[in-house]
Amino acid sequence: MKRKPPTRKTARRGMPPLSREAWIVAAFETLYAEGIESVRVERLAKKLSVTKGSFYWHFQNRADLHAALLDYWMKEMTQSVLDTAKNFQGTPRDRLVNTLTEVIGKERTQFDPAVRNWARTDARVQKVVAHIDRIRLSFLHGLFADLGYDEREAEIRSRLMYYYIMGECFVTVKEPMTKRLTTLERKALLMMQPLAGG
Repeated sequence: MKRKPPTRKTARRGMPPLSREAWIVAAFETLYAEGIESVRVERLAKKLSVTKGSFYWHFQNRADLHAALLDYWMKEMTQSVLDTAKNFQGTPRDRLVNTLTEVIGKERTQFDPAVRNWARTDARVQKVVAHIDRIRLSFLHGLFADLGYDEREAEIRSRLMYYYIMGECFVTVKEPMTKRLTTLERKALLMMQPLAGG
């Protein structure tokens, strides 16, 4: 079964000028479905039913759009999660569960498959992806450390949780979102369980 790409609101002629974010989301749709080579000004303008002039109101060129895609991915799909966790008031356990709910419930990894596929052919993007992976893993490591796990256990559990989160966005056959959300706390608790005999 083919994964459905992220969605956007359709732009129509006669509507207010498209925002910078509308262009970015449309570019992500194309990146997701067709790859980075298809993320071109003419194609996006046609897809959005606007002129190329609308694009140049927000971006200098295609390279500028590419940079904006990575910046959006970093801020909206990673930094927003960190900011939410920082402002969340609760126990370390509640903080971990809330973080998992934020990531899965708001699909903060929805663009990861597209960005990671892009990184396979672009060394600059590879570096960005590696940087984001380090940030995310470090953050999850801190959550488990706050729960009282030692360095080794926090490392193991943070990676297990990250692999689960990444699996959610890559696996084709997904549970309905309502079911995913109702089982998130249980999944988080399983990752917090003491090791058998340990």
